[in-house]
Amino acid sequence: MTTIGRSRCLLPAVALLVLTTVEPAGADDRASTLPVVAEYRYRMLAKVRPLLVWISRDNVGDGRITRRADGAGALGFELLVGSDPARAPWRINRWGYLAEQGAGGRATALGVMKQSNEQSIEEAEGRIAAESGSGTHLFKAIRSTTADGRTSAAVTILHVQNDLTYRDVESLLAMVRGSGNSPTRTVTLPAGIRPGFLLAVADLIHQSVENRTPPATATGSGGVRYVYNGNLYTLRLRSLESLATSRIGGRTFSDVVRGQFETANEATGDRTRFEITYGASGALAEVPIHIAYQPRWWFRVELFLTGV
Repeated sequence: MTTIGRSRCLLPAVALLVLTTVEPAGADDRASTLPVVAEYRYRMLAKVRPLLVWISRDNVGDGRITRRADGAGALGFELLVGSDPARAPWRINRWGYLAEQGAGGRATALGVMKQSNEQSIEEAEGRIAAESGSGTHLFKAIRSTTADGRTSAAVTILHVQNDLTYRDVESLLAMVRGSGNSPTRTVTLPAGIRPGFLLAVADLIHQSVENRTPPATATGSGGVRYVYNGNLYTLRLRSLESLATSRIGGRTFSDVVRGQFETANEATGDRTRFEITYGASGALAEVPIHIAYQPRWWFRVELFLTGV
């Protein structure tokens, strides 16, 4: 994991699906004590498309990206991102958290998210009404440990009486810790597999910055394979564009790279695309400045860097 160890990048794993790292049961507890070496804050812009025209609303939520390291090879990445019901249309509350850390041949991951699978605005409105009526809100937690060429993953569904927001992540993580042991699925991994989505993205971004030839516009990447929740994926850069300057979120940034990414489930062939613009040099090298993700045909979310 030497390449990962050099990278300073982090990206959303499951933006809007997904402060301290929490380990799966039985894992090494060192991750909770890794010092923070960098933290980045974001504001969220959401777009919905009821028919043919996109409707945008800015500042409807927040994001936080954290990097941890101990100087001895252990490295952790974390993402917390979500909408704020007080600011979001229809008081939508969708958020997620993902933490991954690795040291040597061992790695752990924890993801929690507000469960949602709506395929239309009408379904989203119906889900919100149903949750309000029943007083029960569903959250999903995914925990995994990778070591000795194998990964073990467990999924827990939590039924929560309060509609927790991303600000309540610590309370939800405490519930995950107290939920007991869920059935686990163990998978043997091929050589060279990255033990998590965030670690794979960090690696690929690092490669793109180190190997680019400005002002190139090409993929030049065979992809990075990784495991998430016991499933194998391949992450690729579909295109890469170097920009001398770029106006993003009301600010001007110099020497940035805009990458179009695609991740594919190797078993099902399902593909997900997203875009990241990140620094190529200086203090923001390999740091996401703008992230865009469209999980549904009618819904798109963007994150803009606001503070370091």
